[in-house]
Amino acid sequence: MNDKRPRIAVIGSTNVDFCSYVARLPQAGETIGNGVFMQANGGKGANQAVAAARLGGDVSFVTAIGTDSIGDALLKHFENEGIDCSAVSRIADVSTGIALIVIDKKGENIITVNPGANAMLTCECIAAVKELIAGVDAVVMQAEIPYSSVKCAAQLAHDAGVAVIYNPAPVCEVDDEMMALTDVMILNQTEAAILSGSEDTAEAAQRLLNRGVKNVVITLGSKGAYFSCANGTSATIPSFQVKAIDTVGAGDTFCGAFAVAYSRRKAVDLDSLRFASAAAAISVTRNGAQPSIPSIDETLSFITHHNELSEKK
Repeated sequence: MNDKRPRIAVIGSTNVDFCSYVARLPQAGETIGNGVFMQANGGKGANQAVAAARLGGDVSFVTAIGTDSIGDALLKHFENEGIDCSAVSRIADVSTGIALIVIDKKGENIITVNPGANAMLTCECIAAVKELIAGVDAVVMQAEIPYSSVKCAAQLAHDAGVAVIYNPAPVCEVDDEMMALTDVMILNQTEAAILSGSEDTAEAAQRLLNRGVKNVVITLGSKGAYFSCANGTSATIPSFQVKAIDTVGAGDTFCGAFAVAYSRRKAVDLDSLRFASAAAAISVTRNGAQPSIPSIDETLSFITHHNELSEKK
């Protein structure tokens, strides 16, 4: 990878994650005891911003947080990560977003999100950072802020010739206009099936391409990732085999890492996906969303190590 740091604007949510680690996930109405508690910074937007920053991006974060003590702490945290926070909105009388997460011993999880200030990231907030959006290499968004705001940002980026990377998660309805504004859509298998109406990975990707998306990346968990492009290129890249202990934030780490690689290479290809997959693989071997995100040096060393192992086989 070259030394230039791509400029990336991440527009999305900020939460604090309250995590409980248990032997297995509870059924409806069931109480599971003997959990281990951990508090960690999260939110899909914040996770992706931190990931992009640690993995080599020059990141500006557009988000909304409360004027509460949690918001104060998060702002300092982002600044310590080297993230430009000039576009962070502080909303009075509204709490910062909160996520409640339960993780079992296999690393699987269930999550509920209380949006708080995230719901206040309006089109007016987006319009106020029009110049910032026009000055970056890529805009990265998710679905934990109002959909109208996502579309406003996508239109501004598109008009300025800036790449739009969209991760519609938690899964939501996406209209054809937003599809056409999206340069790269990143989804997991469940999200792809819901949005496309097909559980077949290749068919799901093609249906999304048919609706106007230029490139589709579908993450497959331990089976790797599949990509398909409007130019006819498609392939599956295998995952790095690791022992997962916590999958929370793995998809966000993938998105942040991919945004850096894509902005450098200006392409969806095996190298950009391998870099993103490596960062995500490292993240699942650690607890927490943002605490698990690796640095660019860790990720490159990880890839080198696995390349050397492959050559010896």
